[in-house]
Amino acid sequence: MIKVLIVDDEPKLRQGLQTLIPWKKLGFEVIAVAANGEEALRIIAEKQPDIALVDIRMPLMDGLQLLQAVSSEGYRLHVIILSGYADFEYAKQAIKYGVDGYLLKPVDIQEMTYTMERIREQIEQEQITKTDQTWLLQRLLVPQHTEDSIVLRNIAEDAGVFWESYEIVIVRPQNANVDLSDKLHTFLNKLKPSLEYDGNGVVTVFSSYIVILLNQPLRGTKSRQKYYQWLKQTLGSSEFIAATGGAVSTPEKIHMSFAEAESALKQAFFHEKEESVRVSSANCLVPNAMDTRNSLPDEMMGEFTLRLYYSLDTGNHKMIRPLLEQALSFFLAQKYDETHIKESFFYLCHAVLHKLNIHSYTHWKDTEKISHFLKGIFAYEYLTDLLAEIHSFLTMLAKDTAPEGKEKELKMMISIIHNHYSDPLKLETLAGTLNYSTAHLGQIFKNKTGEYFNTYLDKIRIQKAKELLNQGMRVYEVSEKVGYTSVNYFYSKFKKYEGCSPSDFKIHNL
Repeated sequence: MIKVLIVDDEPKLRQGLQTLIPWKKLGFEVIAVAANGEEALRIIAEKQPDIALVDIRMPLMDGLQLLQAVSSEGYRLHVIILSGYADFEYAKQAIKYGVDGYLLKPVDIQEMTYTMERIREQIEQEQITKTDQTWLLQRLLVPQHTEDSIVLRNIAEDAGVFWESYEIVIVRPQNANVDLSDKLHTFLNKLKPSLEYDGNGVVTVFSSYIVILLNQPLRGTKSRQKYYQWLKQTLGSSEFIAATGGAVSTPEKIHMSFAEAESALKQAFFHEKEESVRVSSANCLVPNAMDTRNSLPDEMMGEFTLRLYYSLDTGNHKMIRPLLEQALSFFLAQKYDETHIKESFFYLCHAVLHKLNIHSYTHWKDTEKISHFLKGIFAYEYLTDLLAEIHSFLTMLAKDTAPEGKEKELKMMISIIHNHYSDPLKLETLAGTLNYSTAHLGQIFKNKTGEYFNTYLDKIRIQKAKELLNQGMRVYEVSEKVGYTSVNYFYSKFKKYEGCSPSDFKIHNL
């Protein structure tokens, strides 16, 4: 049934129109009545009638104001104006809004019946055309191996979509895992009026996307950005990602544009927000890949973990973002996709937080927020947002105070050595943490302390080992505690600096 709305401030006229016209016999159904334009506008938004019978003169919002509101809101419905003789000049202004009929009061039933039949035929033809176009679009999104291209072109011509060129735009709602179907149909209802009624293209739901077939391809970045802004305006506050597939010249190639758009959508994570993305877009946010010729993923994850941890522990806020970008560069060099990158950042952050915990890091204890942060890593649609959130969260965890003055880098190094001597400390790790070359940082350390980095670290470890041996701890336990994985290596280092073995030192100090 075709849905009808009656809008008139006279109760008797509303009642008469409902009862005197054989609506069901004509193929119509009166779904609602309204006493003024404001009430009618709410009904139109909620029930989306196909036809509205509208009186010109009404309180609160008259018929002309209602037509203006319907037009500005983008609602598409057929309108028949009802008015008295005195309102004729006033009613003529409604013609610019494309009304379908003009009837004088009192309404002649025969004239009304004729007008409704004429509009019904028009609506039925529109519905057939829309159905054919939607069916054809869904068909053309899949490669057609068995049909001759001439047949497809004839079908496209019959459906009114035989154009000079085509382009597919895919729109995917964001944050709609639970109500995806409802969100897709909401998008569809918002896009259909402007696209199909205005002859700009065809739109349908396909798989988990809104798929738009444009009859005027988007040429260049500015054109895609402009179209993205139009989508934003049309879809309102709803969040979405859009991708374009490039122009094709014939109906049988439409599936190629769809495949390109779908591929681009999968890469949207790496692109700037607020744009329709393309596979070939120059705006892809991929930093320069780092040299990984002699690096293994597990080793590099351990290295990034230590560098980030030491940055947090020393309050070196400025290095958190560069270290995250270095990690991203490494992940991309390994050809990681979106899922693998999110997993890698999850494990990296989890490892850093674990080290904070095992080293009695009491600055942050809100485990619920930590859990929420880690789970949220997988929810981000854009890499820029993910990096910003990780940076913000880790910066919040970093100590509030850091060494100041000309020798702050040296103070940071010494602090790390004294607090983390049991870690597998390397000069390369600290250089990465402080954003220095290894050779330059080593020279700074030698000039200021008079010792090479490894010598200074060994002496700190041996001093700690002596304290633990004096407490009665066994030699192999001390070796592990101070950062030597090999007991024999620990023996040689201890003897080098103390002139005796750890066992002899322990005996002489009992």
